[in-house]
Amino acid sequence: MRVVVIGSNGFIGTNLLQYLSSRQIEVIACDEREPIKQIMGVTYHKIMGNGIACYKHILKEGDYIILLKWKGVPVSDIKERFELYQNNIVDTMLLMDLCVENRVKKIFFASSGGAVYGDKEVFPIDEQQKTQPISEYGIQKLMIEDYLRYISRVSQVSAVSLRIANPYGPYQPPFGGQGIIATFLASCLQGKEVEIWGDGNCLRDYLYIDDLCECIYRCICQDIAEGVYNVGSGTGTSILQICEIISEVAGRELHKTLRSAYGAQVKNNVLDPSKIEQQIGWKCRISMNEGVDRMCRGWNGTGFVG
Repeated sequence: MRVVVIGSNGFIGTNLLQYLSSRQIEVIACDEREPIKQIMGVTYHKIMGNGIACYKHILKEGDYIILLKWKGVPVSDIKERFELYQNNIVDTMLLMDLCVENRVKKIFFASSGGAVYGDKEVFPIDEQQKTQPISEYGIQKLMIEDYLRYISRVSQVSAVSLRIANPYGPYQPPFGGQGIIATFLASCLQGKEVEIWGDGNCLRDYLYIDDLCECIYRCICQDIAEGVYNVGSGTGTSILQICEIISEVAGRELHKTLRSAYGAQVKNNVLDPSKIEQQIGWKCRISMNEGVDRMCRGWNGTGFVG
């Protein structure tokens, strides 16, 4: 089994490389960025320029492809629109065409469970609910989901879109515009005040990175059927609850200020993961308290790396 991770050197990718390689899977890492951490047993490829041509010599028939490569966050500046569409839509479509040309076995796309559904009144949200994204980030994720659905229909390549909740854990950088737990935990450890957009009661679905890595591993090993799957805990946690958990774990108060909510913010989002549980027997096992505690102990209050 040969797994190619595209966009491998970020937070999710670093943890995934570590997880897969520890299970004796041949892992190929592709990224334009330098690795956060060099994982033993992993073959690294530095992708230069737009990188599409590089993949002609990397992809092989029968590969499993995990597509993590993405630019932007749900609140990205509208001025970045052209660059984001070029990277996230055009380049990804060209890359997927190469996957078809090289006859890879299956593509796993890291979609967003938080961004594609939009505001809903009924929770948890299952895959049958209508997608109504309220950000360009969510729109772009859906565009790639649709293109992968098309690829599955017209070629021999199978495609799976994983609508992932909010992952957190080691190697997640704080203060980057995404990853509230990392930013709030780092702020608490450094004695900084945090800003909360809204009243702090909006619910989100969070999962510790080890749970996500196990899910992807099972999807590969059990050759999950093509389609769309939610990957989340099925439990909603408010921002104020996160603050309480972080304060408890860190042993110090997290100071906070409330601000007006921004327009692209989804009010509540909790995913129903029962479909993927039925398919591969996976479910989230690590509680929020345990996950934050692992993250805090891994950082040791300094460095904010792993």
